[in-house]
Amino acid sequence: MSQQARNQFVEILCDKTTMNRDDVLRMSDAEVEYFHWLYFDESPADLM
Repeated sequence: MSQQARNQFVEILCDKTTMNRDDVLRMSDAEVEYFHWLYFDESPADLM
């Protein structure tokens, strides 16, 4: 994951969830990507 993408995901997770910024910053790239997917990515099945 690029640094720019990670920074965007971190900002979204911190702004729109109750996650603590320090905890999010300590996460690995894979964890940040997973939580972003879990909370914000919509799949076609979610929209049905």
